[in-house]
Amino acid sequence: MSFLLTLGAALAGAVIATLFKLPAAPLLGAMAGVAAVNLAGQTSFELSGPVKWLVYVAVGWLLGTSVTRETLGSLRTQAVMIIAVVVAFLVFALVLAWLLHRFTDMDVNTALLSTAPGGIAQMGVLSVEAKADVPVVLAIHVLRITSVIVLMSFGLRLLGGRG
Repeated sequence: MSFLLTLGAALAGAVIATLFKLPAAPLLGAMAGVAAVNLAGQTSFELSGPVKWLVYVAVGWLLGTSVTRETLGSLRTQAVMIIAVVVAFLVFALVLAWLLHRFTDMDVNTALLSTAPGGIAQMGVLSVEAKADVPVVLAIHVLRITSVIVLMSFGLRLLGGRG
């Protein structure tokens, strides 16, 4: 019964988040749906090690399909700028992680994964594996992505682009 309840909550959350056009809607919606089951005092169904491993394989598969010869070719033409941006983001993320860890009660893994540049799915998987505070990491990344969407839309309009 807990399997069906958890599956239903995950699907309902994913559908609702998709209807509201949230970033990473299926992932965030399913997470919110299952979290709601837990917060309501019901026991959610936990995936076993081999099943969890298969889910991670599926996420890797999904991400791997976005890598093509064309994407690699476009990366090659801008390699120096990409490396500079990556280094800047990593330094900024490390400074933020240090500040979070130093001035809050946040553990090192949670602080590092909360500030790391990356996608929600990747950070979620890494947070589980690193035994970080998954809801905190994902909440910070949702806030980051939502802020980027809102601010970039506004910025594009200001600069005359399509927003």
